[in-house]
Amino acid sequence: MGKVKITFFGPLTQTTGENNTDIEALNLKEAINTLTVKYGEPFKSRVYDEKGRLRKFVNIYINGKDIRFLNSLDTELNEGDGISIIPAVGGG
Repeated sequence: MGKVKITFFGPLTQTTGENNTDIEALNLKEAINTLTVKYGEPFKSRVYDEKGRLRKFVNIYINGKDIRFLNSLDTELNEGDGISIIPAVGGG
């Protein structure tokens, strides 16, 4: 289990009350579960849909790499990894 740095962007900074945090997790799913415990239902509902899947408009990067090109939620984490959670912003 490694210590990783999570950085929040957009409305997630309002939900969490901070721009970043450090946690320990084996994989991305465990990291998000830890964040859900820490920040509660408002965080969970911004990241997961009603069926417990990642919302399509939430982009997550590990060390700058999109998790869609890695192993998604099963991506293993290493000590010092940086995770960015970025909700897509729309408008028009």
